[in-house]
Amino acid sequence: MAKTRTVVIGAEDDWYPYSAEVNGRPEGITVELVTAAFRAIGVEVRLESVPYVRCMAQTRTGSLVACFNTTRTVQIENDYAWPARPMFEERFLIWALADAPTPRAGGLQVRDLEGQPVAVTRGYEYGSEFDGNTRIQRVVTSHDENNFRLLLRGRAAYTLAPDINARLLFKRQPDLAGKFKVVGQLSAFGIYTAFSRRHPQSAEMLAAFDEGMKIIQANGTARAIHERWRQRAAP
Repeated sequence: MAKTRTVVIGAEDDWYPYSAEVNGRPEGITVELVTAAFRAIGVEVRLESVPYVRCMAQTRTGSLVACFNTTRTVQIENDYAWPARPMFEERFLIWALADAPTPRAGGLQVRDLEGQPVAVTRGYEYGSEFDGNTRIQRVVTSHDENNFRLLLRGRAAYTLAPDINARLLFKRQPDLAGKFKVVGQLSAFGIYTAFSRRHPQSAEMLAAFDEGMKIIQANGTARAIHERWRQRAAP
């Protein structure tokens, strides 16, 4: 009998609905995608819920095989090994208070944030264009929820979050609902599982992950996972 292969991967613990610790266990879109991809080729996955900054640090040093959810940017390109393609693409929207001035047609872009206080989450990547722009005034917090609350307190003018992320946050925190609006967007970015360059299992598991993702994208499993979560976030 063939020996079952097992891999331990870090799961970000606080970016719902992509990956978060809920009732003591990892839950979310990428939790299901990563588990399904490895399962499709007979690899058992054990997920460890850890804060994102620690997850990426442990992957970089080789304590973990891999970590998700990561945006592949020039700032971290050489620190990790990357799958052939992202699990899917998402887009950060630019959020402001509901009574903020209406931006010009087409909405705000990264260059419009220069000189403005923008609330961001510590350790997150927001795409190469945003991350590489040193003229943006970043107000750093530990959670996306805190970013929106900074806007309410007047300590930031904008924050960044994907649509599904914000809608589910507003469902979980009803006092935030209806108090913000989308005023622009960043370029679309890929969501990756980043693999270690130092862990002894990394090369094998990266190849296995790529193969598993091909399978679940071809057989409709990945699409079904996304659709189930989109319905959960629907108004």
